[in-house]
Amino acid sequence: MTRRALTLLACLATLAGCAVSPAPADVDDGVVVPNGKEDDFLSLSAAEFVVSGRATVTLEAEYAEADEETRTERLRELAGYQQVAISWFLNQYLVDKHDGDANEEYGGFGAMARANTYDSLAFELEGESEAGVTYSFYFEQLVAGRRDLISQLNTERGEDGERVFTLEIGTPSNEDLARLETNHEWYRSAPWSPWNPSAVDPSQKAELPLAIRPEVESEDAWFDFAEMMRDGVLDIDVHFGWDYHDAYHVRHAEALFGWLAREGFEKPVETFAELDRDSGPFTRTVLAGGREVRVEIRLFYGHEGGDTDPDTDAGGRLLEDDMRASLASRDVIMYSGHSGPFYGFALGNWRTTSEGDLDDSEMRTVEMPSERYQLIVAEGCDTYQIGEAFRNNPAKPGGRFVDIVTTTAPSNASTSAAVQDVVAQLTRENQAGEHDPQPIRALLRDLDSNSRWFHTMYGVHGIDDNPQLHPWAAVENACLACESDADCGGAGNRCVGMDAGVRSCAPSCTTDAGCGEGYLCRDVASRSTRSIYDSVCVPSGLSCGG
Repeated sequence: MTRRALTLLACLATLAGCAVSPAPADVDDGVVVPNGKEDDFLSLSAAEFVVSGRATVTLEAEYAEADEETRTERLRELAGYQQVAISWFLNQYLVDKHDGDANEEYGGFGAMARANTYDSLAFELEGESEAGVTYSFYFEQLVAGRRDLISQLNTERGEDGERVFTLEIGTPSNEDLARLETNHEWYRSAPWSPWNPSAVDPSQKAELPLAIRPEVESEDAWFDFAEMMRDGVLDIDVHFGWDYHDAYHVRHAEALFGWLAREGFEKPVETFAELDRDSGPFTRTVLAGGREVRVEIRLFYGHEGGDTDPDTDAGGRLLEDDMRASLASRDVIMYSGHSGPFYGFALGNWRTTSEGDLDDSEMRTVEMPSERYQLIVAEGCDTYQIGEAFRNNPAKPGGRFVDIVTTTAPSNASTSAAVQDVVAQLTRENQAGEHDPQPIRALLRDLDSNSRWFHTMYGVHGIDDNPQLHPWAAVENACLACESDADCGGAGNRCVGMDAGVRSCAPSCTTDAGCGEGYLCRDVASRSTRSIYDSVCVPSGLSCGG
C-alpha cells in the first residue's frame, strides 16, 4: 500500500453479483481453487481517488521584514487554511444534491473529499502585489466515490496522461479563512455555503486546475478482535443522534433494545421505558479463541423531558459528555444519526440548542486511549471526513490503533439496520457456538444493502495495518490431516482438499501477506454448491506433502 490512510470502500449490492458466500451448513467438501480459476464474486463499485494541483497563498505585506522562520510558519498556516478551503469547495461540487438546494444544479456526483496531512511543503514564489507576496504549493486530497467517478467528471487528458478538470473555488480573505470556531466557520455563511459559482461575482472566485487518478485499493482484513478482547470484555457503546424526521433516535433505540433481547443478550432493565443512560449494559458471553469473552452493549439517546432532553442545553451537554466518555474508554463506539460534510455527531437538537454536538474538529483532540485499538462507526450522511479527523488524534499516531467506518453519500435515517449489522458481525458465531467474525468486506456488503433507494457507500479507514489472518486461526495446525473443520482447531480453520484430493487443515486469510513465507491465500469452494465461501493459507505448491 502507498498510504496507510487508504479506505476500503464497498458499494450498494442490490444489482451486483454475489461475493464470497457464507459456508453452507456443515460444509466439509471444500477444495482449494487453483490460482487463475476463480470467478468474480465480489464487485465493489466505490473507490478512492487522488486529486492534486497547485494552490496559492498570499503572505501579507506586514511579513515583508520578518525573518525566514516567521515567514515560513505563516506560510504553513495559510496553506493549512487553503487546504480546508479546497476541501470545502471540492465537496460542494462532488456531493449529492437534493431538490430545493440552492445549488442543486451544481455538480452532484455522490462523492466526497478530505484533505491529506503532510510532513513538508515546498513553496514557490509566484509574484508580488500590494496585498503581499504570493506563493504556490503542491497539494493532494483524497476523494471517495463511485468507481466510474472520473468518467462522470468533465475531464480532459493532460500532458502527462492524467485526467484533469477545473474547479471553481471561492476566494475568502486570509482573515476569513482563519475563522474556524466551531459552528461559526467561514464556510457556513454566504456566499460560500451553499457554494454555487454561477451565482457569485467573479471577484469572489477563481479557477483551480486539478488532476485526478485512482488510488491504490486496500486489501480486505479483519477488525483486530484479539486486541479488543484482550481484557476478556468487548464493550460497545451505541449513541443515537437526535432526529427531526420522526424521532428516529427514540424509535431506533427501542428497535435495538428489542433486537438485542431477541439475539440472546441479557437486558439491563425489563422494558425500554425503563432504559436510561446509567442503566448498564446488555450482556452476553461468546467463546472467542478458546476462552469466554463478555460482550457489553450500552445504548444512549436523548430522552425528551429527562436528564438528556435533546432540546435543552443541559441535556445536550450530557449527551456529549456520554459520547466523550465512550471515546475515552470503550472498544467500539457507534454513532447513528445526522451528519454531513464538515460536521460531526449531532447528538442534540441543533434547532433549539448549540450543545450536544461533537464537531469534526473536536474529534482531533478528544480524549482517547493511546496504544489501544478502537473501532468507531460513524453511521450518518456523508461522514467520510470523520475518518481523517479521528486518525489525526494524537492518541492514535499515524492513524494506528483505530478503524473508522464512514459513509460517502447520504444514508437511510429511517432504519436501524446498520447498527444491528455491525453488532451482528462483531459478535458472529459459527454453528459450533464459537466467535467467528468475517472479514470487513462482509460487513460493508451488509451495510450497503440495507436500502435499495440509497447509494451510501460505506467504507473503513485504517484497514492497511489490520490482521489479514483470522483472529482465532490455529496456525500450528496448518497441514494436519483432517476429515472436517472440527478437526482443525475451531473457528478460523478449515479442512480443505488440496493436491490429489488430500484433505488438510488451513487457516482463513484475506491476502498472501497474512499467511507467511511459503504459503499463499487461496479461495475455497464447495463441491456441492460450486460457490466460493472462504480463503485459506495453503503451501505454495498446493500440497502438504513436503
